Amino acid sequence: MPGKHNTVIPLRRYTFIAGAATLLVVLVSWVAIRAVGPAEADGRVPLMVQPTVPLGGAEVSVPPTSVPPPSAVPTSASPSSASPKPVRSSPRASRSPSKKPAPRRTTPPAAPPAASFTAAYGTGRSWDRGFIAGVQITNKSGPARTWTVKVSYNPDAGVRVGNTWNAQLSRDGNTFVFTGGPLAPGATAMLGFEASKQVRGRIQPTSCTVDGAPCRLG
Repeated sequence: MPGKHNTVIPLRRYTFIAGAATLLVVLVSWVAIRAVGPAEADGRVPLMVQPTVPLGGAEVSVPPTSVPPPSAVPTSASPSSASPKPVRSSPRASRSPSKKPAPRRTTPPAAPPAASFTAAYGTGRSWDRGFIAGVQITNKSGPARTWTVKVSYNPDAGVRVGNTWNAQLSRDGNTFVFTGGPLAPGATAMLGFEASKQVRGRIQPTSCTVDGAPCRLG
């Protein structure tokens, strides 16, 4: 009898210890599962511990727990080799405020220099088919130089210049060109010419100039 009591007491003690150990393992597994998350989140199979407590026998053996191999952890997707094309944003054309063009400064034309030569036209004699006329030229200022007198008549008058004195004669269309000089400052020259005409009465030139300045008609 005493031998049986000694065998039962250690067996109950071992059974209690095995149950406590099993409970501790379950608690630790539960805490680990709660900390890591549900098994579906990471694809791992939770650790299943099925303790086996022998109901009798001198030794208490706990079968080893089988842990299935962890599932393959999905690798992170490698970045695509094709680099994304940059999106070109169409910049809006900046509108600069329109500037009014600055007004152009117009330089007034320079006043023509004062004519240094003056001239006066006059008719000496006149008859039905001809006349004698002359032009008096005066150098009011400036250096001594030559002068040019141009005289024009109505083409219907049929004027033709013949003899000329104190000048050289040339013709430019209906205009008679007389040149002479040089004429000193303050000096006066008198050109004369004889001309024929196809009209009766006294006639006057339609234009008379000396170096571009108009003559005085007398």
